[in-house]
Amino acid sequence: MKTCTKIGIGVLTIAGAYATINCSEKILGKFEREVTRYKTKKVVKDKFNGNEKLLDIVDDLSDSELDSLNQIIKNVKTSREKVKEMGKKIKDTAGIVL
Repeated sequence: MKTCTKIGIGVLTIAGAYATINCSEKILGKFEREVTRYKTKKVVKDKFNGNEKLLDIVDDLSDSELDSLNQIIKNVKTSREKVKEMGKKIKDTAGIVL
């Protein structure tokens, strides 16, 4: 095989690998955004009885707004867990039986 042919095949291989990686990252990013949107819709369906107006709002949110909303939801869940733990500690310390 000629050196020129070997270099051409090498360049094509590198270009193909780059294109594959680049497309894979874009596909994974899009998949992650869709999963986030699906999870947010699930929360709306569970907590707000499938309110159509809220579901439409979730559809219209940008990716950054959706991320912010999910961060708020995570913070609320964490706060609830902390309050429950604090209530248990207070109950145990005070010796109150509920």
